Amino acid sequence: MTRLAQRSLVLVLFGASLLFVGCGGSSSHKDAGDGSAAKDVADAPKADVIPDLTPIPPADGPVVTADLAADTFPVGIDSARTGGATGSDGATGAGGATGTDAATGGGVTGAGGVTGAGGATGAAGDAAIDNPAVGLDAGPDAAAGGLTDAAGDGAPADDSGAETDALPVSCAFAGGDVTANLTLTKACSPYTITDTIIVYGNAVLTIEAGVTLSFAADNGLSVGDATAGELVAVGTAQDPIVFTSAAPTPAAGDWMNISFGDNTMAGTQIAYARLDYCGSGSDGCIIGSDVKASRVTLAHLTIDHVGPGSDGILENGAASNFAITSSSFSNIPTTRYAISVQAPSFAGIGAGNTFNGGAMIELAGGTVASTTSWSDPGTPIAVTTDNLSVAGPGSPVLTLGPGMTFKFDAGFAFDVGADTGGKLVVAGTAAQRVVLTSLVAPPSPGDWFGIDVLSGSSAQLSYADISYGGSDLLNGGNLVLEDGNSTSKLVVDHSSFTYSLGYGIYLSCGDTTASPVSTVTLDPSNTYGHNAVDTTNANDRAHNVGPGLAGPDCPAH
Repeated sequence: MTRLAQRSLVLVLFGASLLFVGCGGSSSHKDAGDGSAAKDVADAPKADVIPDLTPIPPADGPVVTADLAADTFPVGIDSARTGGATGSDGATGAGGATGTDAATGGGVTGAGGVTGAGGATGAAGDAAIDNPAVGLDAGPDAAAGGLTDAAGDGAPADDSGAETDALPVSCAFAGGDVTANLTLTKACSPYTITDTIIVYGNAVLTIEAGVTLSFAADNGLSVGDATAGELVAVGTAQDPIVFTSAAPTPAAGDWMNISFGDNTMAGTQIAYARLDYCGSGSDGCIIGSDVKASRVTLAHLTIDHVGPGSDGILENGAASNFAITSSSFSNIPTTRYAISVQAPSFAGIGAGNTFNGGAMIELAGGTVASTTSWSDPGTPIAVTTDNLSVAGPGSPVLTLGPGMTFKFDAGFAFDVGADTGGKLVVAGTAAQRVVLTSLVAPPSPGDWFGIDVLSGSSAQLSYADISYGGSDLLNGGNLVLEDGNSTSKLVVDHSSFTYSLGYGIYLSCGDTTASPVSTVTLDPSNTYGHNAVDTTNANDRAHNVGPGLAGPDCPAH
């Protein structure tokens, strides 16, 4: 009898013995890999029970038969999981390995040692069936998005889906709804996005380092809008993530943006990433809409070629407080801003940011209601939309750090302590003075109101330069004390007050016989100049501070 006939007879008898064992065994035993009930051989389709015995000529030796485990999935699964004797040839082909090898030998190996899609799997021996994603990288014949032939012999893979989990990665991803956890991998990059990505349903979208997403026009990435969602996009300095345009010749504003809604989950972050040619609408390349405080971290970003109607980062909502550090902003439209926030979120702008081409930060008004300190972000801050205010229960204190520059749009004020009390501390230094001036170009006296210290509130200014305020004319100035009969306090040193449409410092008169009386301490180191009330250009305190200091019923000083 020829060797081929001998092997064929052995395999036929072996297959029959498997059928006998399957019929007599229990169908209630558990799968050692995942806890699910294993399939009973008796229930297996007949087409899977009898293996394909067509001889296959290997490239390097004698003719061998097809791999039994590859062609008999129900038998191979039970054999690998239970570690029975029937798993010997079923798991390793012609090699005749033992049942132990069938359970732990790393999956299915075809004759001649050629590892198929399951070859890199673990003890269960069926990971290529239960987790197709493992099989994607495990064997040379693996194809993205589906199973391959475990034996490497061209036989059809089992794609019935009976024990197949959803793929956690997809190279065919082009956008749309993401309602289950999904990872976009560098191996599948670049991705062309033709439908806006919408992450919700408690899903987490993870983007690996080195991934490029190219967005078609009017598409973007939305997170946590309708329901909870999270984005984790963390690149590296050497391998950043890129969000860019899919246009053959990209231009500023080609695609929309990355937006975070009010259901954005804590832990959302983008780091070491580049956003190019974004901002096709009138919002920003990154947008937050009523995001809850401190849920988004943005670090080591490069935002470039922003659309003509958009900001680099726009936080719509009073208290989203994105943490923004070590990021670079370039080619921002001259009428827009690198970052736009309201007062409660300003503290999230941290150190290390770079603003190129004169790009500024917009502070769209708002109230600081708890004690906090702001530091110089490295570019001027434009105060627009509404007054900037510090006020709240317990008289919160806002401290402005050295080197900060604020430019107020026409008509707006810096209010201290409206209704509830508050305190402003301007902590400049000789080397890094704090500047508060007009946003209007060119500036004119009276462009903005000035710093307005309201009843019961206080301000302490050191090394500050305040100019172009006093829009309230002779009842106003660059610095205003509204109520002389209150507990208000002013302490000012080494500061300048220039180009006011009223006084350099306006002090409201009070009744010195009443109690309390406001306290004003003005150091001789302060300077004055070009204020409207100083018609003689004396540039001294007598001609630039008042009218309170000139009358008998005015604040002490």
